Amino acid sequence: MLKVSLVSPHQLQDTRYLAHSRTLNGHRQTETLLAHSQLTLYYFEKYCSIKDIDKIIKKLIEACGFQGEEADKVYLAFVYAIYLHDYGKINPRYQYDVLENKVFYAMREQAINSNHALASAYLYLDHMYRLWPGRPTPALAKCLANFAYCISKHHGNLGNGHDFSELEHVAEKYCISDIDQSVFEHTQFYMQQQKLIKQPIAFYILCRLLYTLIVGCDYCATQEFMTGCAMHPAIIGAGGRELAQSYNESAICRSIRQYQYNPSDFDGDPINELRNELFLEAERNLIANPDAHIYYLEAPTGAGKTNMAINLALRVLQTNSNISNIFYVFPFNTLVEQTKSTLLPLFGDKLAVINSITPVVVGGDDRVEDYSVAWLDHLFNNYPIVLTSHVNFFNALFSCGRNQGFPLLKLCNSVIVIDEIQSYKNAIWREIISFLQKYAKLLNMKIIIMSATLPQLDKLLKTADAKFATLIEKPEKYYHHPLFRDRVRLDFSLLAEEKITLDRLKKEVLCFKDKRVLVEFIKKKTAREFYMICKDECNAVLLTGDDNAIRREEIIKRIRNGEQLVLIATQVIEAGIDIDMEIGFKDISLLDAEEQFLGRVNRSCLNQGGALVYFFDYDDASLIYRGDARLYYSIRDPAIQQLLNEKRFAEFYATVFKDLITRTSRSNEKNIANLDKHCTQFNCKEIEAHMRLIEPNLQLFVPYVWGDLDGYQVWEEFKALGSNKALSYAQLMVEYSRMAPKISYFTYQVFRNNTPAGAEEYGGYFFIDGGERFIEEGVLNREELEKYCRGIFL
Repeated sequence: MLKVSLVSPHQLQDTRYLAHSRTLNGHRQTETLLAHSQLTLYYFEKYCSIKDIDKIIKKLIEACGFQGEEADKVYLAFVYAIYLHDYGKINPRYQYDVLENKVFYAMREQAINSNHALASAYLYLDHMYRLWPGRPTPALAKCLANFAYCISKHHGNLGNGHDFSELEHVAEKYCISDIDQSVFEHTQFYMQQQKLIKQPIAFYILCRLLYTLIVGCDYCATQEFMTGCAMHPAIIGAGGRELAQSYNESAICRSIRQYQYNPSDFDGDPINELRNELFLEAERNLIANPDAHIYYLEAPTGAGKTNMAINLALRVLQTNSNISNIFYVFPFNTLVEQTKSTLLPLFGDKLAVINSITPVVVGGDDRVEDYSVAWLDHLFNNYPIVLTSHVNFFNALFSCGRNQGFPLLKLCNSVIVIDEIQSYKNAIWREIISFLQKYAKLLNMKIIIMSATLPQLDKLLKTADAKFATLIEKPEKYYHHPLFRDRVRLDFSLLAEEKITLDRLKKEVLCFKDKRVLVEFIKKKTAREFYMICKDECNAVLLTGDDNAIRREEIIKRIRNGEQLVLIATQVIEAGIDIDMEIGFKDISLLDAEEQFLGRVNRSCLNQGGALVYFFDYDDASLIYRGDARLYYSIRDPAIQQLLNEKRFAEFYATVFKDLITRTSRSNEKNIANLDKHCTQFNCKEIEAHMRLIEPNLQLFVPYVWGDLDGYQVWEEFKALGSNKALSYAQLMVEYSRMAPKISYFTYQVFRNNTPAGAEEYGGYFFIDGGERFIEEGVLNREELEKYCRGIFL
């Protein structure tokens, strides 16, 4: 990258001004404000060198409509915002009160308080307008206002840029500017202007990237001074040659390559021959479309999409020298764990899982510095390959929080596999693809979207700016192959009874009690009711989202060992639970969910006679999938039944897309045009709320003794950890993460506005004493807990 020559304000060059202090071996050490500013800029340059961030910034600036000299000025203003982010620390109260810098004792009265972020934004504008004495164009003035806003929020969360008016009220003597005060008075005016920017989403991404670089580079620089630990961005070098070699030596890859070169000699199972064909077609089409930004991978359940996705990601690394990281994004933690077990033997410590229940990876010997490095790497997702949740992924793209946004820096120039995108909030599909195409094109992401029921979301766009490529040209060729088409026979006869009774359903289920039977409900309460009336008449097992990982694995192991049982479950089994059942019964909901369910029955295709799945109607799906456009196309309709039977998902989605386009074109708050408004005004709080995949919830900690695990002891350990003052912040966070798996065994998420009466709150959890009252045979009794909490909605 070309280094930018910056002019430092004279105060920044004054070595009396400090940025941080620390105590090392009993001695106080200080860091000057100039040294910290330069170290922050160094980290920016490091990201530019390793992740090509500077090229991305310039591409974003061009997409916003800036050219020539004006584009150069925007880039310079961008870099200055990083360099001058802490300029406000010249505040004499900050120097004296926070850093105990006695030099500024006599000047304290020049400041009202010790805050520095807003002053940094004010002084940044002062510096930039002195640097360019002539009036900037309105578009450049808008950039300066937005960049100042990012500086003002670098120690807090982003809000709505529309409301940013604080600079016109700054009146502290130490920083008051003598330039034209209209510069500060007009800040909110420029924040609110909507017609100055060519591409609104590009402008939102530009400002969001700046905020992330400010807080990220500041964090790295501060940590380096405070702990001595430097951040080194972890990337995949040499086109992923080492990873590819490990993968190519795996048994499954060798088998596929053997088939590729000598298909006539293949003597494996017919289903594997079909999987090989899918694998090779996807690979050919990816190589044939190197310039695409978003790829679609549509293949039947059980076709080996995970294996295909890893091969495709490695191929992207080989064919695009700028791509340097892999992210694999899942909607369910069960899928994360399942995929981790597949990939860990191949990629070892190159891979890390980032979610709420996986401990932070710590190298070395658990020294203090190891914790600091580990926590820094965790915050920044600083690993070559990351497996993470869709919530974490969306936080990086849309969250207002500082820490949640750090991974955005690693997502630049990365290949991102998004699994089961149809499970994302249906009401915002149009907004999702609008953002994804811009992020992919402008941040040089290669996104692979895959599913057995794949909505090609670009059909929701008015204009497709990014390039999309389909990796399987005719999916029906595989869906209609007898091995996939005939592996499950569908029976809709129970739908003729309108709302079925549980007793009637039990009679049908018990006809197959000597087989492996899967019964899925859409409500946990109903699943438990059905379990209670069946458990004395068959080998019944209950599995819902309330069950912890240990119990879930025990049940899966029993099924894999061939035990004949009736598994009564909720949607938790639709994806991420690798089981193979013989008979299925499902409460109808959405067409996508029906197909995902079918993937749990005769998954191996070894039952040549074909398995059997019955559909019934009991609970109202609209209570669970409220507002989902797919609800209007239930398989109660014979036409929709035919689409499911013939796997014509494209036709189904075409109809759903029409409804979504109509909904988001009306003159109300859901109109897609509001997205442009919020992007140009950098209304981050509005965008975060709109793009939220899962609504906020409370976490109840319900303790009980289960095997070797004592929930009461876990709770006391959790509280003791929080009060341990001997631990550094990084070590505390790592230790919390190590406790997360045990805590998750006793944690239940609930949706309500008020907290449960009498619950002890600590660390974001609500402790419900006497948890044994609500647990029967290791399973949560939701009705009893609901009564205790007086109407809690679970």
